Amino acid sequence: MGPDKGAYEQVNARLGAIEERLGRLEDRFGRLEDRFARFDDKLDVRIDSLRTELLVRMDRQFYRVVGLIIVAILVPIFLRLMGGGTP
Repeated sequence: MGPDKGAYEQVNARLGAIEERLGRLEDRFGRLEDRFARFDDKLDVRIDSLRTELLVRMDRQFYRVVGLIIVAILVPIFLRLMGGGTP
């Protein structure tokens, strides 16, 4: 029974070491997951702020273009009404 008991203890020790190493890997992956989650949150905030800024700029440009179109339509009408335009 002596050699079997020694082999069993050796296997048990090796399995214990493997289990310990796997536990450390789980901890590392957990910390890595937390880091990625924080990075993802920061990225979401940054993307939202850029999106908001872009929408504000697009709205501003849209109103400028609409204003120019309205002016381009109204100026000839006013010129005709004032008698300064071509017949």
